[in-house]
Amino acid sequence: MEIDNSPLVSITMSTYNVEDFLKDSLESIVNQTYRNLEIIIIDDGSTDLTVSTLKSYALNDERIKLVLKDANAGLAAARNDALRLATGKYITFFDGDDIYDKCLIDKAVSLAENKNSDLVIWDFQIFSKGSELMKWKHKSSKLSHIDVSDKLALLQIPAFTWIKLLKTQKVRELNIYFPEGKTRQDIPVHWHLITALDKITILPEILSYYRQQPEATTYQNDRRMFDLAYVMDITKEHLKKQGFYEFYKTQFIKQRLDLLFGMYDRVKKELKSEALEIIDERFLDEERQYVYGRGDLRIQARWFFRWRCGDFSSLIMYHSWIAVRYFYRMLKSR
Repeated sequence: MEIDNSPLVSITMSTYNVEDFLKDSLESIVNQTYRNLEIIIIDDGSTDLTVSTLKSYALNDERIKLVLKDANAGLAAARNDALRLATGKYITFFDGDDIYDKCLIDKAVSLAENKNSDLVIWDFQIFSKGSELMKWKHKSSKLSHIDVSDKLALLQIPAFTWIKLLKTQKVRELNIYFPEGKTRQDIPVHWHLITALDKITILPEILSYYRQQPEATTYQNDRRMFDLAYVMDITKEHLKKQGFYEFYKTQFIKQRLDLLFGMYDRVKKELKSEALEIIDERFLDEERQYVYGRGDLRIQARWFFRWRCGDFSSLIMYHSWIAVRYFYRMLKSR
């Protein structure tokens, strides 16, 4: 048998009740053109046919290592478990409802090896139906013009972990972990990686396809929305601990204000008063200075935060925008 001298890559995947989409996702992984893989799949207590599908694939592909949890512990816990189990030189963290270009690992590892990269980042496309994928095959990447030496620009790339190939040893040296019990757990990990690593490479191609489904935690508007505030608290704590906060403060404040505004805008009506309490606790002097300075916020967010400062005219402008948007959506839905 010919010996494969290419580096082992740990593809890790977390699954939970994704029976409708799992086969497409698994097919895109087991058929990667890069073959030297271990595929670690951690099922987080699925109650549908997800486990049956996983067992079937594991029987036919010896690269698959299947871990079945009895109870749901959340995506962050599953990813932390996968990181502990990984033995590859490189590691990825995939989701069981998305689709991946079959050349993804080949291209990412080739780039990582040639550039001696600790982190490779590629582009993605949102989709809802598989029939949409072909039209994006030759779409140009938004990452093409990013300077990898510009960490402020890198921090503006979406925080998703499934658009990253990481050197496993480096991840462990940095003591990277996903905050358990929280959604949006990618955010503090993204900040930790970008601010700590210097050997970062951009792969400017669309190689991941992110399935948009209303049931996903990303689209929930319940109390889980509040995790947007808490994961940024974790991020700030890390930046201060590492002595990075002053350097990245402006970018951090912008992102946190954007997320807090989005949290309030999307959360259920009955939770909005609680959301305001969470926001006001974090709306301190430096945030106020940003809002009233030259901070780069969209106008609706600026109206919102100036309203929280007691500006009556901003309150009027913000709620007028809400009313106009409501009627526009009503007309559009007819």
